[in-house]
Amino acid sequence: MTAARQTGSPAPAAPAGAQLPQGAPAPTTAGSAPRRRARPTKRPPRLASLQLKRIDPWTVLKISLVVSIVMFFVWMIAVGILYLVLNGMNVWTQVNETYQTLSTSGASEGAALITPTRVFIVAGVVGAINIVLFTLLATVAAFVYNAAAGMAGGVELTLSERD
Repeated sequence: MTAARQTGSPAPAAPAGAQLPQGAPAPTTAGSAPRRRARPTKRPPRLASLQLKRIDPWTVLKISLVVSIVMFFVWMIAVGILYLVLNGMNVWTQVNETYQTLSTSGASEGAALITPTRVFIVAGVVGAINIVLFTLLATVAAFVYNAAAGMAGGVELTLSERD
């Protein structure tokens, strides 16, 4: 034993930057107990009550345009899948044969009523109209909300932290 230990004085501290061996206790000063982490007290989540007073119409226009374009592609994929499924069950063949039977006298063959080109052109036109209508309606709804919020005070929201 060294003289420092015999006299009861604290052990010399490790030089700055020196690492303790793994599993060695942290150095303590004389008369102090090892430090323990204090457990944080459990407190309820904070709540904030806010009012949504205004929605920016320009932002609504941009977001609704992006969403409606994405939905256009979803629409076109859905139409394509539906067309392929119904074509696999020979629905289009039967519809075209029935149309030709009803529209011609049987002497000449008429053009098919339902073709992939015609289906996708009609679906594309309907999708383009939906893009315009959805974007327009969302933007008008933002203006209407702003006018109503000016009169009634807006929507009150209560936000809280996660538990």
